[in-house]
Amino acid sequence: MKIRPVYATTFKRRLKPGEEADYTLVLNRGKALTGNSGKSILIIPSPSLPQDKSCNTGVGNILDKTSLDFFDFAKKYWGINCIQDLPNGNFAHSGEIWKPYSGTSFDLGSQLINLKLLPKELVNDKYLNRLIQDNINFDKVVYENVLNKDSDAENILKDAYKNLLKADTDSKKSMLKEIEAFESENKSWLEPKSIFKSLEKKYNTSNIEKWSKVDKNLYNTDIVSIENREQRIAEIKKENPFEAGYYKFKQFLADKHLRLAKEELNKKGIELSGDFLSGNSHDEVWMRPKAFIQNAGMYWGFPALDLDSKEGQDFLKEKARLYAKRYDNIRIDAAWTYVNQPLKYNGSSVVNQRKYYGDKILKIIESEIQAVKGENYKPENIMYEFIANSEDFNAYDSNRKLNPILEKRNKIYCSNNLSPHQSSTTAFREMNWNPDFYVLGTTNHDQMPMKLKYAAPGSREAQANILSEILNIPKEKISDLKEFIKAKFAEPMRAKNNMIFFLDALNLDGMYKDNPNPQKDYRTKIPVNYQDKYFESLAQGEGYNPMDALEKAFRAEGLDKKEPELYKKIVKYKRILEQPCDTVLKSRIIKGVAAAIAVCLVTFAAVKYHTNKKEPAVSQPA
Repeated sequence: MKIRPVYATTFKRRLKPGEEADYTLVLNRGKALTGNSGKSILIIPSPSLPQDKSCNTGVGNILDKTSLDFFDFAKKYWGINCIQDLPNGNFAHSGEIWKPYSGTSFDLGSQLINLKLLPKELVNDKYLNRLIQDNINFDKVVYENVLNKDSDAENILKDAYKNLLKADTDSKKSMLKEIEAFESENKSWLEPKSIFKSLEKKYNTSNIEKWSKVDKNLYNTDIVSIENREQRIAEIKKENPFEAGYYKFKQFLADKHLRLAKEELNKKGIELSGDFLSGNSHDEVWMRPKAFIQNAGMYWGFPALDLDSKEGQDFLKEKARLYAKRYDNIRIDAAWTYVNQPLKYNGSSVVNQRKYYGDKILKIIESEIQAVKGENYKPENIMYEFIANSEDFNAYDSNRKLNPILEKRNKIYCSNNLSPHQSSTTAFREMNWNPDFYVLGTTNHDQMPMKLKYAAPGSREAQANILSEILNIPKEKISDLKEFIKAKFAEPMRAKNNMIFFLDALNLDGMYKDNPNPQKDYRTKIPVNYQDKYFESLAQGEGYNPMDALEKAFRAEGLDKKEPELYKKIVKYKRILEQPCDTVLKSRIIKGVAAAIAVCLVTFAAVKYHTNKKEPAVSQPA
């Protein structure tokens, strides 16, 4: 019996060092030729980033080495040049559910603080080691480890602040001066928020209706004068000197670590995009009561800014300046609400009124961002979410002509609602959209991953017809789910600015939000062995293969004929990425060897059986 070896020396798998530069050249040149020469955005919430065992707190952080290595990987293999984070404020939560989009707009969350970067002289290693050792769950975000008030992370930070206050070394004195400068620069929002934290501690609740009349109206000058406010603030600080300072200390660290994260990404040629929340938190209403409509809210239960008042507009200006300082790019969440503000008056479950502002409020936001960015300001670096129900906001007139407000503003679209005249590069080209001013992707943080959304054949049939025509691929070929998803990846490849959500890119299981089990919402985390899982997916025809998307885009644009040599290289690298990876190969080798051994054992047993078996006597012929 001849046993054939199951290994193959031609498997190249991941890029060899000598191939990497050429791969990057082919990817970038290919994208540019298809029209994709602008932003290539990866939507990845920072808590979902991978963490190594040596630094795993349960909540991802951009400044972790493992995370920075992941960004190198994303840039190398996918051509990513921009990271879109979700909101970075203090998350509101209910039970076990933490929601980034119900957080704060001004202050930052403790999840941004990389505890491993704290000065050694400030840190209690007992808590830090216990936090890392106890957290062995790598497959989901464990917000409680960092954000709970009694968490080890909080104890680490509290001890660090207490040690800092001793100011018995030059480095501690230097840090206190840094914090003092940070406080001075951000006093307008930092001071009132620190007082809110002190009062929250005093009353053991954030519900201001349970506070005294003076405290709950401390920043309402119609009730409490400025002189009385200052007097009361002095009393609050005297009552609890620790809480306000500790809050400012954490804000200083979160702000510094966000700045360092942006610097690290920028060194890699990657921009950081921040999410400009449409909503605001209740402590922000408390500190600026005249900036808000007191008897009404917006969709989703958020407080409603009074966009007609000077206070409301000043609040928005300050918020815009803060985001402009923190990020390279800004995504304006629910941007249509600044154009046509929906209001729900108290006690009503439906929208009672919509206030139409045109682009008056958008211009206010843009003007403040431009003032901060100066000569580095680019209008396309502000990206707007304009998608809404037609009764709230319509991007087109009756003749399908684009609303003038949207023409020179960078609009964000997903192809999840792909139709003959919408949500595709082809449709936008036919409508003569300026390619500088739209971003197109397959999904985002609000939607199901494609392999779940389109699992049933009927869910993809209509879009398969459109993709077949756009990409010139037989419909029968893309009726298969895997091939359909590949076609979906290929279509936005022809947009100047495109985006991809991390679940689809890595082919991770599960949903990010709206899970059947709500305790899983916003908790999906990239595993440490993401490369192995990614390449295994590619070998199985799943996940994001940018060279496959480029190959399809080239054929759709006729570039396979115009650029035959480049096209050959695209196909070559596509096939390299599709080859079985080391882990798959090892598995096949092990299975193959096991099968061969099993065959040998069976054969040996059979031979031995027949050798030892006594045959019955046979009578001889006479």
